[in-house]
Amino acid sequence: MSDVSDLMFALMSGGGLLALSIGAFGVLDAFHKRGIGEKRVDWLIGLYAFGVVMNIVAYVLLDRWYIAAPLALMLVPAERALEKRGTFKRRAVKVDAITGR
Repeated sequence: MSDVSDLMFALMSGGGLLALSIGAFGVLDAFHKRGIGEKRVDWLIGLYAFGVVMNIVAYVLLDRWYIAAPLALMLVPAERALEKRGTFKRRAVKVDAITGR
């Protein structure tokens, strides 16, 4: 049974690290205010967050929650990057427009 869990950890962690590495370019673009109107930056930030979550799940499945807990802090830069891009503000404006405020 250990071989199956090790294989699942390797696949999930490897995929997560690949997604995290590619998505980090979107986080950097947001912090440096490049690609202001491009949707690809939002997708890259989402890919970064997905990679972090994949790594967290992989470590929890391996029963190493004490490694997964600090990894959750890696989601903070993704949230800050989306705030810098104004993604949350755009959604709030749409909600305000719908409710008539």
